[in-house]
Amino acid sequence: MSVQDKSIPSFPLVFLQPVADVHYLWTALSLHVSPLNDDECAFIGRLLHDFGLSEALGKLSCIVPVRNPARFAGDFGAPPAGVDLVLRIPVEYCVDPARLPVLERLSKMGYRLIADGLPGPKVSLLQFPSFIESLSLDCSAGIAPQASTWLIGMRGPHIAENVADPVLFDACRVQGFRWFSGDYPLLPSSTGVQKDAISRGRLLKLLELVSHDADVPELEALLKQDPALSYQLFKLVSSAAFGFSAHITNFTQAINLLGRRQLQRWLQLLLYARFPGDESANPLLPRAAARAAMMENMCEQLDGDRDEQDRAFIVGMFSLLDTLLAMPLKMIIEPLRLPRDIVDALMQRTGRLGYLLDVVERAEYGRIPLRHSDLEQAGISAEGYCRALIQAYRWASKVSQEA
Repeated sequence: MSVQDKSIPSFPLVFLQPVADVHYLWTALSLHVSPLNDDECAFIGRLLHDFGLSEALGKLSCIVPVRNPARFAGDFGAPPAGVDLVLRIPVEYCVDPARLPVLERLSKMGYRLIADGLPGPKVSLLQFPSFIESLSLDCSAGIAPQASTWLIGMRGPHIAENVADPVLFDACRVQGFRWFSGDYPLLPSSTGVQKDAISRGRLLKLLELVSHDADVPELEALLKQDPALSYQLFKLVSSAAFGFSAHITNFTQAINLLGRRQLQRWLQLLLYARFPGDESANPLLPRAAARAAMMENMCEQLDGDRDEQDRAFIVGMFSLLDTLLAMPLKMIIEPLRLPRDIVDALMQRTGRLGYLLDVVERAEYGRIPLRHSDLEQAGISAEGYCRALIQAYRWASKVSQEA
């Protein structure tokens, strides 16, 4: 009888990395699986169908790295109906004449193909297959000088990966990249988009709901989409003017304490607050939404009651406020009457909510990797984490489209 090697995880770690356009709107999700075993086609199919990734994508494309295009073409078949699968193929494969028939077959099956990497100096644009119109380049060390020829000569859209900050984002945009992934939303923007974070459209919709006496759950659902608006609500209700000394643990409580008339007046005043001067969305909004929804989903898996799930959502939503408002987090949350477990999670990453927040931050496929041991410490299975991740990005993609 064979013995399973316990050092090899039975369920791999799944990551979804947002890919945004020049206006910070999400246009795709890049799928990463680690470790990826030999059954990659079957696992990707399971994610799309059994785990609901197809529904989570909505109108977004899904970028999938493919190590073996020949096997993928044979095992996976045509892309699922309604799903835009973009296959990221190693550039060495794309410039090998012997392998071009396989890539052409994938293109005719309905897949879009992106070359992962920069072609060598001996390869010209005329030698490159015409059905591959885009490049995906790692820009963590900057933009290679020879990249400009390819960025101009190919149709695109080209993807700049590992864009670490807003300065590099601007440099990549000038060079001709139109899709971007990386940690740039998590750092202060040179254009001040984060500081002027509240969406005017969302405010107007809230005002409409309040004026028509919409139910509290409708108001709560819209407030949950905007971390800056949520923070301002909690700050207002926690102020001394309201004389309320107990902890505020959820949105319904905050709305009821404020009252419909006061809520309407407050929203009207916010309409005159500062707003971005351009048409760009705020890149932090869907990131915060993904964190909040994932925190809530994982807390539910741990059998947390409704009140703890609400607190988990708040932890995720407020975890990026320091970047959003360009202030130390301690100064931001001090005026709020938040429960101790929320404060400990945000400031020290301790307690059950703190462990979950650590998982959420590591799941963003950034500088700090997520490990199976991190999930074990938080009490979450790898499969449960995967389901929470996909559900959270379904919510976040909706927020991005409505920002």
